Amino acid sequence: MPAPPEDLYEAVLDVRGFPQWAPGVRRVEIIEGPVGPGMVSEWEVSVLGMRRKVRSVLEEAEPPGFLRWSYGGPVRGWGECEISALGDGAMAAFRTELRPQDPALDKLASIAAARGAATSHLKRCLARLGQTVSETGGFRVVSSQPSASRRLAKAGGAGKNQSDPRKGNLSANRASVLCL
Repeated sequence: MPAPPEDLYEAVLDVRGFPQWAPGVRRVEIIEGPVGPGMVSEWEVSVLGMRRKVRSVLEEAEPPGFLRWSYGGPVRGWGECEISALGDGAMAAFRTELRPQDPALDKLASIAAARGAATSHLKRCLARLGQTVSETGGFRVVSSQPSASRRLAKAGGAGKNQSDPRKGNLSANRASVLCL
């Protein structure tokens, strides 16, 4: 049976499950609020051998199609996931932007190889998400640069979500996974 949009939505909403499919995420703990908008979680992540704790706030959660969150701490930024039915399966389109506040991470962000590693990392995460959610084992990482989300396009580019090209971005990525 193909993976419906609801299964992808639940997998992304379940932040405590990220370590199972997102390499580099060591631990996630919900520290405030119930699962849903306003939920605050603390993430222990490993970036190129450096362990850091990042705080995340779930800003929007509209089942089964949209999640948006923000990050704070040594890395600041935002992410969103737009989920839609596609044929007999579902597609999750992710957009993330992370701006390092930590001097060591900021230095890494200025290196092209680190930015390339961030893109590869996102693709690996989505491949694992596809394996986790797809009951048939059928999934495909569709693209590393899909079109902008419909929400951003409608809003004329959500101002706070646009990157400042003068600042280093450890990760300013887009990628999609199709679960069949």
